[in-house]
Amino acid sequence: MSKVKFTSGRINEFFCPTDKQQVFLWDSESPGLGLRATKGAKSYIYQGKLNGKAIRVTIGDPKTWGIKEAQAEARRLQTLIDEGSDPRLVKAEKIAQAEATREQAKAEAMRNSLMVQTVWDEYIAENQSSWGNHHKHDHTKISAPGGQPKKRGGGVTAQGVLYPLLQMRMIDIHSDVLADWQKRESQVRATSARHGFILFRSFWNWCSQHKTYSSIADPLAISKQVRKSVPQAGTKKSDVLQRAHLKEWFEAVRNISNPVISAYLQGLLLTGARREELGELKWSDVDFKLGAMWIKDKVDAEGRMIPLTPYLASRINALPHRNEWVFSSPTAADGKLAEPRIAHTRALVAAGLDHVTLHGLRRTFASLAEWVEMPVGVVAQIMGHAPNATAERHYKSRPLELLAIWHGKYEAWILEQAGVEFAQTEQAHGLRVVK
Repeated sequence: MSKVKFTSGRINEFFCPTDKQQVFLWDSESPGLGLRATKGAKSYIYQGKLNGKAIRVTIGDPKTWGIKEAQAEARRLQTLIDEGSDPRLVKAEKIAQAEATREQAKAEAMRNSLMVQTVWDEYIAENQSSWGNHHKHDHTKISAPGGQPKKRGGGVTAQGVLYPLLQMRMIDIHSDVLADWQKRESQVRATSARHGFILFRSFWNWCSQHKTYSSIADPLAISKQVRKSVPQAGTKKSDVLQRAHLKEWFEAVRNISNPVISAYLQGLLLTGARREELGELKWSDVDFKLGAMWIKDKVDAEGRMIPLTPYLASRINALPHRNEWVFSSPTAADGKLAEPRIAHTRALVAAGLDHVTLHGLRRTFASLAEWVEMPVGVVAQIMGHAPNATAERHYKSRPLELLAIWHGKYEAWILEQAGVEFAQTEQAHGLRVVK
């Protein structure tokens, strides 16, 4: 095996003949260093013996390796052999270590940037084939961003109870975050808060068993502290005001600085209307002379006419006529009241009462109507419940005057229990409250 001193000229002029697969040029100054040429390529190599067996290691392309650098690498490889190490194994370990470092950096980057929304979407995609339509709809509704036009009536949809968590990083989800989330949501929508926790818990358990996300999802996030923050099941049944609560509730609600919200909340209790129905009441739907309101109905597409009781009429008559909506808002995009829950929650806190939802005020109407022995059919017709019995469905359509008799008794009894003094003046100037 002849050797020559490597120079840049000899390196550049060395090529593989067309009749051969490969040829070698060996360096006279660095034992084991060679230049291997094949058709269209050249590379520095090192060749030596380990335990009596020849080994060959590729160093690199002459275009990127200078002669001195290649010679130094050849000496390093020879040192490894002298120490009893196989340069090929050392190189493989080095490559593996570099790859592991890259993978670790990649994993750390993913860990620091991975959003809950991304993992949630994967969870839905992987599991939805085994879910029923109702369960799928629950997951869609609870994670919705909100702000979409409602299919029925005006306004936009509310943000799903789970949506705020989906906008966070996975590594930021821990016990304190979930506990605060539950406490905050349960103040305004206890049932949704509990349902959201149940669905999120299933999702988090799935993450803890996932090969990729188990190292990211905090296994202690669903702690005892969080579970204590979740509203108890069955709170819906107690989501009503009792007769003994009326005085404190009316005092707090009547003291709300925004007269529109104050009148709206009292209207829910006094009519039993659904929150959207009352919120979409227009001035053209109110007849003060007749003492009636036309409510857009969830059950009947034509809506329903209900009595406009004296005290509620006084509250509505005192509201500003900003636009077409009775319960208007100068800051809302559509001009009508959008979010009265916060003010209601503050009023409940001020009154020292347990939380009652806006829908709970509708339940309160049905519950307290029994105190004045209001007929069940009258209650259903005012509230817009679909009739159940055959007689109710086909034969009884009570006139407004009859509804007004019972509705007026109910309002008068409510005001009496609440300690609200009220007197009616002449129709020409509407009604007023006597404080």
